[in-house]
Amino acid sequence: MMKSNDLPHAPVWTAAAIDADPLFFVQAEGSAAATAKLLLVPKTVPQLVKATHDVAYEAGRDFTWEPGSREILLTPKSQIPFHTQAQVLLPPGSPDSIAATRDGKKHLLFGEKHFFHDRQVSAAYEPAERWSGPVPAADALGLSLTMERLAAREPLKIVVLGDSISTGANASGVEGALPGQPGYPDLVADGLHQRFGSVVELTNLSVGGTNAGWGVGQMQVAIAEQPDLFIIAFGMNDASGKFSPTKYRKEVARMASVMRTACPDCDVICVATMTANETWHHAAPKVYPAYLDELLTLRGPGLAVADVTSVWSWIVERKSALDLSGNGVNHPNDFGHRLYADVALALLA
Repeated sequence: MMKSNDLPHAPVWTAAAIDADPLFFVQAEGSAAATAKLLLVPKTVPQLVKATHDVAYEAGRDFTWEPGSREILLTPKSQIPFHTQAQVLLPPGSPDSIAATRDGKKHLLFGEKHFFHDRQVSAAYEPAERWSGPVPAADALGLSLTMERLAAREPLKIVVLGDSISTGANASGVEGALPGQPGYPDLVADGLHQRFGSVVELTNLSVGGTNAGWGVGQMQVAIAEQPDLFIIAFGMNDASGKFSPTKYRKEVARMASVMRTACPDCDVICVATMTANETWHHAAPKVYPAYLDELLTLRGPGLAVADVTSVWSWIVERKSALDLSGNGVNHPNDFGHRLYADVALALLA
């Protein structure tokens, strides 16, 4: 099995080559072929492998690509897995589905563990176009203490408090699948160790199904860990629960304030969540950017914001949400976890 350290972590917004553009192929109703879209236009024919990295696909035999296009089409005899539109939008009560579409008429294809990972493909190519989406920047003011520790190669203890995304849900390594990539908190810790040489200790207190209100109640546990860097990562379940942006800000601000009061030498990163599949009736497309706006008002000395929301939103304007999804609705796949990590690491560039 490939180790996590063997997996490249170059941010897609600076990478000279895209190494793992995720694809989930769907055959639309009335279409002759299943298709998926790349993030950027390639210079030459992309290389496609199964997301598990143990099966390679051949251009011409398994797929076709036209120069200047981002679209990949599967051939009639392709070995690449795909779903028809009817297998993505299912009748209520269907296996491997979850309620419901926004109009309530259909259920969505859904699966935990490595269900989606096993059905996704990874594309590698040199892009012919430049990244034109949001580019995360360093925050020397918000994370000055952490930057000083890392520059001096001092040990760094990270504590993460969040929901199921922060547990690493649906990352291949967490679910026991190839190529064995861990969730984003481990990628952040590993990335800081590789970049600066510091010994980085990670304690992850995240629990699936939780929201920021739950996080407030866990602060004494988090404080007891005496972190140097505290990562707060809620929002997905808050938005699905229709909690107001004001309430969300208040609870995140409370967590940050309590930690900074108890541990004055601890920096805080607040993570702005990915967006859920907009087809899902629990998705809250207008709430995610509102949550981000509220988090940005908290920035200042000792507190930075990892803006996953903006980068994720730009990508899903160019690709299907199922390309990035770990479960079909509200978890990231390996690419998504790597994106989370890259956004957070950019703050400490």
